[in-house]
Order: sequence, then C-alpha cells, then structure tokens
Amino acid sequence: MREYLLCKDYGKRLTKEDKICPNCESKKKHIKLIFEEKIELHDQIKGKVKKQGVRKPIKEFKVGDDFHHKSGKWYHREMYIDRENNQYKEIVKDKTTGEVIHECREPLSKHRGHGSAKRKRMSKTGNQ
Repeated sequence: MREYLLCKDYGKRLTKEDKICPNCESKKKHIKLIFEEKIELHDQIKGKVKKQGVRKPIKEFKVGDDFHHKSGKWYHREMYIDRENNQYKEIVKDKTTGEVIHECREPLSKHRGHGSAKRKRMSKTGNQ
C-alpha cells in the first residue's frame, strides 16, 4: 500500500510537514491510498506418446515455466525423453536474461540421480 497526501483544491502532492498547500495556500487535504497486487502467469505444456503393448510412454516432453525451490525463481525449462532412441535432453534458462542455467544431453540409460531417476531411500524395515 502506498499513501499520498494531496491538496484537495490544487491536487499537488504534499509532505506530512506541509500545513498549507505551497501553491494555493489551501488547508484542505486529501489522502490517496493505492493498493497494488502482483499477479504472475506461468504456463507449461507436457505430453506423452504411447505405443500399444508398451507400458511406459516411448516419448515425453515438458516445455514452459518451472519453479526452482532452492533459488525461489521461475525458469524456462525444456525436457525431452525419447525411450526408443535412448535420448534425454534438458535445457533450463533464466527467464529474464535467457542465460542457460543447466543443459544436459545424454543417453537416457546414463541419466541417473535426477528427478524421478533418483534412488529411493531405504525405510527402517529395509523396503524401498
């Protein structure tokens, strides 16, 4: 919220110390309050290509805005999985500068320790 003190007759902005308007000498004051809200819109599209008789999708993709919890920032992320051709590709860019923050292009079979490829923790009973 922002607060402004204005001369009611002249409309000029006054300071809190002003007893009268320096332009018209009016003692009438008007307080103007401004409330602002910030709204951000983010979008992402994702899709899968399935093949009959195959359990997992043969291709997957996600493109769009992605929130990074550690930095608290929104980034543009593109992720492609091609199981038929054993390919994984991911590019993460800063939305304001376009700077590439992270880039990964590798065989899907080598893509380990990231996202859903992370190893599951062992529970106290020894089950995953």
